Amino acid sequence: MLLLGERSPVTDQLQERLRILADKLFEDRPEGQLLSLDSITDLYASHTRETLFILRSGTLHGHQQERHCIYYEPGDVIGLSDCYQLPSFRISSDGPVELEAYPADTLLQHCLESRQRQSIWTSYHISLSALFMHAFGRYLTEDEQQPLTGFLNFAAGETIIAEGDPAHEVFTILTGKANVTVSGAPVGEVLKDEIFGAMAVFTGKPRSATVIAAEPCTVLAVPKDQFISLIKSHPDTVLTLIENMARSIQSLNTQLTESQW
Repeated sequence: MLLLGERSPVTDQLQERLRILADKLFEDRPEGQLLSLDSITDLYASHTRETLFILRSGTLHGHQQERHCIYYEPGDVIGLSDCYQLPSFRISSDGPVELEAYPADTLLQHCLESRQRQSIWTSYHISLSALFMHAFGRYLTEDEQQPLTGFLNFAAGETIIAEGDPAHEVFTILTGKANVTVSGAPVGEVLKDEIFGAMAVFTGKPRSATVIAAEPCTVLAVPKDQFISLIKSHPDTVLTLIENMARSIQSLNTQLTESQW
């Protein structure tokens, strides 16, 4: 997936992350209906909005109000906005393409049938949302501003969030892992692809814990409003949040039991 226009390092990182996540998510997918098509004016003019596609070869173009905005490359998923009945791109091509077509329910069931895939699926949507929000922010102004979302890198021992700080973003660990402390006492850890920092965002209260990189970490920060919009459009994200919180509670219970002995 490539966005048109000036590209930033954040854009390149997000696009590469989407490619890696899609490869992991669909490497053992069920077989879809293979379509070999010549030039296309509007892909969904001949398919229902309940159809998802994975591009196998060729290039597709995404248009918004006749403006060419995006290129889709082999491995990309086409039609997520359509199957959720949301505003979407018009999809076209100037030459032959090969696609795998799936009923949306079939491909979505594949993405959600295991906890590992659910976690990857959530990370995919967060990264996709972050990519478009970053591109939209750059489009609105010619001035160089701090991106609305982006990657943060931390060395081992550096603080990612601090207890008592105001909460404006939700975070996802992309690489590495981190330790969690409350009042200096260890209470758990955050692992790769886990979402953290959401509780304070939802309650509007300061951070209740400190998160420190246990090893070099790359973290994706997503602003509060963007993350809430993601949950509204993709409720399966809530399941990942619940699982992350349940693991944290289990870890706290284990530590409490051990301290009593």
